[in-house]
Amino acid sequence: MKMKWTAVMLICLLLLSGCRFGTVRHTIIDWVDFLKVDGITYTGTWHSVLTDPGKISKEIGKVRFKVSENVHDSKYKTKDGDAAFLEKGTSIYEVVGYPVTELVAVADRFGVNGYRIFVEQNKQLDLDQPAFEKVKKVRIAQEGQQGEEVKVITELSGGSASFFMSVLSRGIQSDSFTPSRVNGDPKRFRFVLDSGESIGYKDYIYYDGERYYTQDGNPRLLPSEIGYYFIGERDVAFRTNGMAFTVPGESVTVASGETIKRDGSMDNITLISADGSKERTLFSAVEINNLWDRIRKEKPGSGEAKTQLFASSRPTPVSGGRFIAFESNKNTVLNDKTYFDVLLIDLDGKEEKVLIPGSTYGYSIILDAFGDRLIAETEKRSLLDVNVQTGAIREYPINAHLVAMSSDGRYVLYQKMESDALVGKELWAFDLEKEQKIPLGQIPEDFIYNKGIK
Repeated sequence: MKMKWTAVMLICLLLLSGCRFGTVRHTIIDWVDFLKVDGITYTGTWHSVLTDPGKISKEIGKVRFKVSENVHDSKYKTKDGDAAFLEKGTSIYEVVGYPVTELVAVADRFGVNGYRIFVEQNKQLDLDQPAFEKVKKVRIAQEGQQGEEVKVITELSGGSASFFMSVLSRGIQSDSFTPSRVNGDPKRFRFVLDSGESIGYKDYIYYDGERYYTQDGNPRLLPSEIGYYFIGERDVAFRTNGMAFTVPGESVTVASGETIKRDGSMDNITLISADGSKERTLFSAVEINNLWDRIRKEKPGSGEAKTQLFASSRPTPVSGGRFIAFESNKNTVLNDKTYFDVLLIDLDGKEEKVLIPGSTYGYSIILDAFGDRLIAETEKRSLLDVNVQTGAIREYPINAHLVAMSSDGRYVLYQKMESDALVGKELWAFDLEKEQKIPLGQIPEDFIYNKGIK
């Protein structure tokens, strides 16, 4: 028994000695994302991005060695052409407006505008977020899993960009805030601030289903107004007194799966296929062009007297997206007295009828729709409740500026008006079923329907 035990111990010792002397050990190095060119070491930057691919200048070199996959010696001395994670052969470029002693760019299909920026390691702090008054453009986008841009949410400039920056600047730091994960990980939206230089500033806004916030260090809780940029179709944007309201004009999907193109054009209604590969219009282009020719011949003018055709304004899906309601003067533009109607058209562009005659109600502005119900505001500040199937119209002269429609189609959020001026700072709701006004109290400071942000 003693001999067997000795033999077992001997085998174990042999195995252990084999493990100790036969194994090649590698040191795991936690590499910084660096790049070395002409004796200058650059580090990859999280916030600095290229604002325009046209700002890429001449090639100044290529990556010759990827150290993260080939070097296991912590005492390794980096040399020109080395990069931590860039592939061998990656081109390195100069950026217009910046000396190569400060920063360079490398091609990256997942980077903003197709490039990543590397900054000389002592210059990182020089590329901080620009002062909000210097920001000229803001681009907000949704990213894919690898950081690639998959959808542009909105592009802002001028006053709209300034308003975005003012909302962003009103964020409040919170050391105690913990994002909710009831609905999974928070959503993330990328924004790029462009002050007119080749290099812009990138950061992210997160949404956990309850609050919007930024996460650069400690969380900064953002005013609820910021949510206006990220609201989807029929998403609830504002809750009060048990009522939930959506954002007008966000519904674009029709029953065919196509979406209404919102590009500011008022000459036609354009539908985009579900995969984004095709577009089609509902009005005959020939008829629209002929109408423009007649306007120029029969009703010439200039300046404020010039006759304008608005074939389609505020196209809105109704009746489950089987029809589209829109404002238009195309049927009256050549009359002695021109006025706008609210019209209804099917998805083939063949059947069209008048929903709200301008000759009766004046210029009516579409607010929103739910099912067969369309809500509009007249130039006399009345609320119109229209059944698009029967054509029945109920008018409520409540002297109001209509703000939003509830997600169930029952309530309309509004503010009181006198002539063309808002009165007071109170919010009201109109119950379309009970036909009564409901006071809701003071408008919150960060009211999501504040104007000027899109």
